[in-house]
Amino acid sequence: MGEYRTLSSKPIYSGVCVSLRVDAVQLPSGQQTKREVIEHCGAVAIVALDPTGHILLEKQFRHATGKELFEIPAGCIDLNETPEEAAKRELQEETGFCPGKLERLGGFYSAPGFSNEYLHLFLATELFTSPLTAEDTEEISVIKVSSLDAIEMLRRGDIEDAKSIAGLLYYFKFKGD
Repeated sequence: MGEYRTLSSKPIYSGVCVSLRVDAVQLPSGQQTKREVIEHCGAVAIVALDPTGHILLEKQFRHATGKELFEIPAGCIDLNETPEEAAKRELQEETGFCPGKLERLGGFYSAPGFSNEYLHLFLATELFTSPLTAEDTEEISVIKVSSLDAIEMLRRGDIEDAKSIAGLLYYFKFKGD
């Protein structure tokens, strides 16, 4: 059996944190086909616990879905920024809190069928107030929920965002009370 090979790559669009290309590929069977690939700069997602053990969730309108979603804090990694630096910055910008302790929980690809976006997952604890407002966060509402309420939100399907589902389930399985 042959190997998977990229025969050519054609850039279609280049934006701030995503680009789109179309690749001509040869499958191991020898068949040739095309693959659309969204290249992403990388991102972070944070399960944040306040001093009382409540989980910080964000509620915000997402244009692509046409509705408000509950999510854990997250965002893109800026150029020359480490995932840890991005996690601290995003948490501070979106929630007004900074972590006293930040622990890497793991990471995952968000949609490997068409994107190379890799999310670094963190647990943020020992939070303290430290507002840092970004220009695109004015529509974010921060809510604090207990672990039991977060589990119930997952069970009911109230949390529909994949990174938030993965992050919370990872936390509950491997780190939670």
